[in-house]
Amino acid sequence: MKTLVTIADENLRKLLWSNSTVKKLAGQTDVDFVPLHDRFSSERLAERIHEYDACITSWGSPIFTSEVLARAQQLKFIGHGAGSVMAIVNEDVFETPIAVTSANKVLALSTAECAVSLILAGAWDHAGYSSRLKQGQWSQNNRDTILGVTRRVIGLVGFGEISKHVIRMLQPFHPTILLHSSYCTEEEAAEWGVELCELNELFERSDIVSLHNTWTPRTQGMIGEEQMKRLRDGALFVNTARGPIIQEQALMNELRTGRIYAALDVYKQEPLPANNKLLSLPNVLCLPHIGGYHGLLKRELCDFIVDELHRFVNGQELLGRVTLDHYRRLTPR
Repeated sequence: MKTLVTIADENLRKLLWSNSTVKKLAGQTDVDFVPLHDRFSSERLAERIHEYDACITSWGSPIFTSEVLARAQQLKFIGHGAGSVMAIVNEDVFETPIAVTSANKVLALSTAECAVSLILAGAWDHAGYSSRLKQGQWSQNNRDTILGVTRRVIGLVGFGEISKHVIRMLQPFHPTILLHSSYCTEEEAAEWGVELCELNELFERSDIVSLHNTWTPRTQGMIGEEQMKRLRDGALFVNTARGPIIQEQALMNELRTGRIYAALDVYKQEPLPANNKLLSLPNVLCLPHIGGYHGLLKRELCDFIVDELHRFVNGQELLGRVTLDHYRRLTPR
């Protein structure tokens, strides 16, 4: 068996491929890494892919175009050491016998931890108190209170790997969790201890709303002025999903009133320009899209894929397998 690893960026290669991971892969297949710093394009991939039974990809890897797939006579496995596979495959890959899998389960845990950290930081107004302290202002014990998380009503929009982790992580705070999802059944909701509700109702009832939907044509701009205005005074809005899911101007308008807070890791335009008005608002905590940055978990992405290849070769179920139905619900990047 022969495997090609299409990760040419030196920093990413060092981050994702520990000596133990390389050794583990080499123990089950012959391995070729594309040259470091090589501009390894889809055209180059098409020239070489006929030699390989498996291919491991990550951020920056070339896409499997129709031409690549036409020449991939031996290819049986594509493993993506990152999240969404939309950056590397089109729907036509599902017309072939090639198994497609990703390390999204690993990345989801990192993003969930980031989401919960933003829920806590936003609910405790860490950004505001830190900023005021730097300006010489101390807290006022006889006057100040914060939102907090314990026993609050928390609304989650979207039901996937990330939101499931978030539900688990929030349990020690004994919240009431509302959920808006097109894919969660009443039976699953009962199993997870959440209450299904419509989007507008979720925004009306929640002290904290955390967004976890994938970004698709159906979800783009799904949260706008109507939802933002339904947030109660002092509520917190958290987004670690994707910026285009919300109408950013509607969020900005409501934040400018000063009656709600936001904690954001994603934006309509990324990188976020330094003159973006969100950065000047005192009731907003902004991060530069770091949800997947957990060091231990990020280093496990390709290790997970190597284990997936082992499972595939041995006829076992793939834990991160991507089906066509799943693919059509993925975020583009």
